[in-house]
Amino acid sequence: GPTGIVQTKELTLGVRATSAPMTTSTLLTLDPGKTVTIDASYFDGMAAHTGLLTLAIGPIARLDVPGLLMQLDRYPYGCAEQISSRALPLLYLNEVAEMIGLGSDDALNERVKAAIANILSKQTSAGSFGLWGPSSYTDLWLDAYITDFLLRAQAEGYEIPELAMTMALDNLANQLSYASDFSNGGEDIAYALYDLAKAGRAAIGDLRYYLEARLGAFGSPLAKAQLGAALALYGDRTRASEAFDAAVAALDAPEDRSRYRSDYGSPLRDTAGVVALVAEFTPAGIDLGALTARLADMRDRAVYTSTQEDAWTLVAAAALAKDAGDGSVSVNGESITGAVYQRYDQEYFDGSKISLANNANQPTEAKVSVTGIPLTPPPASSSGFTIYRNFYTPTGGDFDPAQDPITQNDRFVVVLTVTADALGSGQYVVSDPLPAGFEIENPDLSASAGVGDLAWLRTDMPAHVESRTDQFVAAYRYSSAVPTFTAAYFVRAVSPGTFVLPGATVEDMYRPDLRAKTDAGTIEIAPAGLAPKVKPVDDLTADAEPVGKANDKSANR
Repeated sequence: GPTGIVQTKELTLGVRATSAPMTTSTLLTLDPGKTVTIDASYFDGMAAHTGLLTLAIGPIARLDVPGLLMQLDRYPYGCAEQISSRALPLLYLNEVAEMIGLGSDDALNERVKAAIANILSKQTSAGSFGLWGPSSYTDLWLDAYITDFLLRAQAEGYEIPELAMTMALDNLANQLSYASDFSNGGEDIAYALYDLAKAGRAAIGDLRYYLEARLGAFGSPLAKAQLGAALALYGDRTRASEAFDAAVAALDAPEDRSRYRSDYGSPLRDTAGVVALVAEFTPAGIDLGALTARLADMRDRAVYTSTQEDAWTLVAAAALAKDAGDGSVSVNGESITGAVYQRYDQEYFDGSKISLANNANQPTEAKVSVTGIPLTPPPASSSGFTIYRNFYTPTGGDFDPAQDPITQNDRFVVVLTVTADALGSGQYVVSDPLPAGFEIENPDLSASAGVGDLAWLRTDMPAHVESRTDQFVAAYRYSSAVPTFTAAYFVRAVSPGTFVLPGATVEDMYRPDLRAKTDAGTIEIAPAGLAPKVKPVDDLTADAEPVGKANDKSANR
């Protein structure tokens, strides 16, 4: 000011990465007396100071407990299943979560309480739970999974309202009373029986009937293990062992990739669930060590995993840790016994390294997982899906944001067209990250499509849609083959400048190896009142090529 007074204002600017974090894992074998070094080279190819490294050492290191906890914590979506899966491991691995920086003990407890409150807000008047809200899709398996989480939370000392718990258990009992027989399925029935047995409300006659008459008909190994666990809870160890034996044998059955799974499952999830229940109930004659090695092998091969796969793996790890033998290692000269879980931010490696030494007389393993933002955004990809992103004027005219001029306050319809090349059925999520200069104006045009100015537009109704500040999200659920589906939303150019246009993505949430992505690019927005700059053809670069442009745009109409 004129008198020399200085006023300072600090602004917090939200900064988004140009691509999602990527995780790579390395398994290190530590023989007795051996020393290995972990340095900055583990972050090669990642942007500086955007990553972190987690370290697990010990008998169950290959299950990567800290890495999975961090992965669940970063998961960006929030249906009832996903909220339960993110909170479930914190019931048993709170200490590990605190060690790797997910919060203090009190903060983690509050996160579990918040998850419980969020889940209960999705409970219907009949006691079931909607996937995205009380008026959303419900099913018996989801009800049983959430009820299992609530029962486990209650057993760990968390307060669950008595009415909510009674309604949840009554809902399971009522649906079981109307359940029909099945020749291949029944995963929801097995889970409901397991929950009711936990609460002391199952009928032993029902448990024995399903064992003797339907054991071979249950459609997943986890369902058979849950029936065995229910029988074990009622003290029938002989029949429980029979069910557990059938569950372990079923893990060898080949996967039918064309079958729609209403239990949110996969072979990896089933294996993790069976390991967790076997470790908890210890049925006679089952080699838990071999099962654990099988689970670790499957996780080593998996590039992408679901919330179900991660949550059940962590529950299994918590059960296995109770009997895991002690070891002795040194981390940077500090001797540590037992399982070791640590986290290091990327900045630590600017001038430091980690030295690991095995001081015991038996070999051990270390799992190193590194997560960071890649320096180069991943290119367009297609595995089980193909996704196209097209821009149109509000009246349906073609528009290419990489080449056509954009002025502040211009409005566009973004159309995302997905083709399911592999299955055509499942639970899919479509995400379209926004350039910083765009804001969503109408997140769901499914009700307006085909009407008035949007008569040219055809879309499919999503099960759930979100308008976030940084992205558009839509979820779809198909129990039968639907080869193509389309989402659309209105976007407005609000800020002048040059911005990254991230790639749009689609994935099957419970078979996450099925996914696709468009290329990234750039856009330029001219200030209102100024003539937009038209890009000469010679100035166009590879980054400014049309992004996700469909060859036949009539397919989007």
